[in-house]
Amino acid sequence: MALQGNIPVIPTPFLNGEVEYAAFDRLLAYTLDSVDGYVACGSTGEAPALTAQERIEIVRYLSERMPAGKELVVGLGHTNLKEAIELGKAAADCGVRAALAPSPYYFPNSLKMVAEYMTALAEGTGLELVFYDNPVTTKTLFSTGDLLQLAEDVPSITAIKMTDHNLGKVRELKAHSDLTVFGGDDIICFRSFEAGVDGSMIIAPIIFPEAFRDSWKAYRSGDRTESYWIFSRTLLPFIHMFGPGDEIPTTKALFRELGLFSSAETRLPLLPADAKRIGELMLGYEAGKNGLLSLGV
Repeated sequence: MALQGNIPVIPTPFLNGEVEYAAFDRLLAYTLDSVDGYVACGSTGEAPALTAQERIEIVRYLSERMPAGKELVVGLGHTNLKEAIELGKAAADCGVRAALAPSPYYFPNSLKMVAEYMTALAEGTGLELVFYDNPVTTKTLFSTGDLLQLAEDVPSITAIKMTDHNLGKVRELKAHSDLTVFGGDDIICFRSFEAGVDGSMIIAPIIFPEAFRDSWKAYRSGDRTESYWIFSRTLLPFIHMFGPGDEIPTTKALFRELGLFSSAETRLPLLPADAKRIGELMLGYEAGKNGLLSLGV
């Protein structure tokens, strides 16, 4: 079965500098019924600040808590291919079948470089790959033709997470391939629906889980008006205050306010959200909660 649906990226909770595993349990209890799975140890999970052992232990912990029908996708962004393969192998041993993989960091990438890297990652791990098209962080811009060529060169690439705001690429990929395409940025979430994505790998589905699920279901059933009504009453006020640029500390601050995380800690170089920023965030969240009331949820 193809990977699809809403598979949100989740932050890694810390308490006194260590991973707080109990917070993962609270997050799953809050969201699991309304999502199709999770992406763990991606950029939202502060993967660059985690040790390799922490990443392995997080994936093991979460994989043990994934019921049948829910997917756990492992983030394999890294500066070291050998270690990325070791992480992927450990995830595969836990039953994980797919990885979210961006272009390699730091070096200017050519299409050939990325294809060689993704081939080695796929062959070394045996995982399906969701290629993360994120030109802002990887400083690598791919055209639709590049992505189609990459998927042809690396058959293990079965999906694309699209953070590029050129939504014409989503439409072109759906028209010219069988690739699954995930929306990858909260601030253009509904426009990604309109472009034809097969699901989302963003943060919004773990903020208002039921509302996001209901909006997506309405859209997929053909009721765009109902879908946007739900979205605009609940998710849009929050998303407007939420990003872009500091999604990780603001999400952690919100989860602390909601009692899901014991702490809003981040790891350097990220800094926690300050009081003013948290006030803006909570204004958006409370507006979304009021929207839920107007919908009778």
